[in-house]
Amino acid sequence: MRIVIIFIFAIFVSTSPLSVVLAFSIEEVDVSKPFPLSLLEYPVLDSPDDPWAILDVDNIRVNSDNSGQLQNEEMVCLNPDNTANAVALWRDFRLGYRRVGVGYTFDAGQTWHDTLLVVPPHPRQSDPVLTVDDDGNYFACTLCLQWGSGPSGIYVQKSTDGGVSWGNPVAVVDSNPDFFEDKQWMTIDRTFGSTNGNIYIPWARFDADLAQNQVVLSYSHDGGASYGGPVAVSDGRAIQWPTVTTGINGEVIVAWYSGFPLGIYTDISYDQGMTFGADSLVVPINTGSTLINGGILVFPFPALASDVKLTSPYLGNIYIVFMDYNSVDMDIFFTRSGNIAGSWTTPVRINDDPQFNGADQFHPWISVDDAGTIHVIFYDRRLDNSNWLFDVFYTGSEDGGDTWSVNERITTVYSDPSQAATAGLIGEYIGLSAWQGEVQMVWTDTRNGDQDVYAGRLSMTAIEEESTPVPKNLRLGSPYPNPFNNSVNLLFYASAERYVELDIIDLIGRKIADIYKGKSRVGENRFAWNGVDLDGNDVSSGVYFVRLIVQDKMETRKAVLVR
Repeated sequence: MRIVIIFIFAIFVSTSPLSVVLAFSIEEVDVSKPFPLSLLEYPVLDSPDDPWAILDVDNIRVNSDNSGQLQNEEMVCLNPDNTANAVALWRDFRLGYRRVGVGYTFDAGQTWHDTLLVVPPHPRQSDPVLTVDDDGNYFACTLCLQWGSGPSGIYVQKSTDGGVSWGNPVAVVDSNPDFFEDKQWMTIDRTFGSTNGNIYIPWARFDADLAQNQVVLSYSHDGGASYGGPVAVSDGRAIQWPTVTTGINGEVIVAWYSGFPLGIYTDISYDQGMTFGADSLVVPINTGSTLINGGILVFPFPALASDVKLTSPYLGNIYIVFMDYNSVDMDIFFTRSGNIAGSWTTPVRINDDPQFNGADQFHPWISVDDAGTIHVIFYDRRLDNSNWLFDVFYTGSEDGGDTWSVNERITTVYSDPSQAATAGLIGEYIGLSAWQGEVQMVWTDTRNGDQDVYAGRLSMTAIEEESTPVPKNLRLGSPYPNPFNNSVNLLFYASAERYVELDIIDLIGRKIADIYKGKSRVGENRFAWNGVDLDGNDVSSGVYFVRLIVQDKMETRKAVLVR
């Protein structure tokens, strides 16, 4: 089957930055059915700046090339032995065709060093996946392709020095003429039992004519020295996007979405990935792979994570986040299993913008840290009434997914699909890894007029040092716009009436302005500050802090004034 993607660009004269309209025609690709994602091909286009910046997270470019080519489909892992070290992988077109880029940092994401992975014997690599073991050894898994449609293979390389160098590729599967291998995923068992260190790699295996496919899996019980299988996982033959995690007793849980019937499914192995049982429905869904505004290809894939650390109060929980259509737009949903994927909770919507507002959320990813905190990021269009520009937003849960923090913007500049190119436009996933209070994120960003890899890091420990968290029934939101030059919006959420104080302080803790003193109302409490101090004078440009005080406890958010 030949896949042809045609782009038609219509440009209209307008004062609006949204005046570039893209019309897309895709021939011979039916997004209602699974198709080999790695056969999609891709081109390149241009971004204005925007005034928004929400969470106090530096946005740092990871790839160093200035080729103007594409970088997308990021994955990242923190070193559990040294969280200042992180490694990221992404799909990289700097040479004009698909390769896999790798970047590493040893200063908590402030500076990155990058290069291309070398994965003989195939000239093209794609669909990068990454995992790390308890000792800080990284494993990079890539789908390898010939120049044309030709044979494909899956290879794994190991780094023992924090991502600086990589060992020789080990073949998981390669060049079987009866199949086309596609969209692999990977995990390493980090439980506390005898299966610790096992590696599991599921993928979508298409028949040679690309007419049907199913989930298969290979396993390594010797730390990645060799791989067994592949073994059949799914019973159905209309599937895509398998992901994998492990349970507390070494169970192997694989999840995927089915195009017919529409739904997210799982299957479990109790013998270290050597056999699987019957498919089990997690949740029916309303959409399969589809194109959203701007021609972005999105999927209801199950981003899958498990809580397997003895330090967590939610040990044994398994979590899935996924995108689904709500009859108006795309939202992000969360579901939990407390019995090794035996049953799942009713999915809850975790993006907190107004429901049915026409703003899409998509490409979610999830990570669970050693304290049991769940972290989720996703692309979000709530800040653009045209549902075109997109940002990265973050939310987290400290109670096993019962409640979620206020969604907060990570990106300081929006991305514009007009500056993207083909290949699903911006890739199919972004990366997130959390450990010991550190949250490392990577994503595709168009602020430079093409696609680049950007990274941001949240330090939960640093936030806690700066303030004493207010009670959980009160949540201080991020000020916006940020930076601001005239007025900044301030908000907090309350689930019950409480006496609160909301004020502005400077860098050395002096009170600059009183915003509110009194009882909060239930729900959203919204205020504004116009950059005027207690004496009615305009304050100078600089960094200020919004402070919410409740019963001698406080929470702060940074706001930057630029006059």
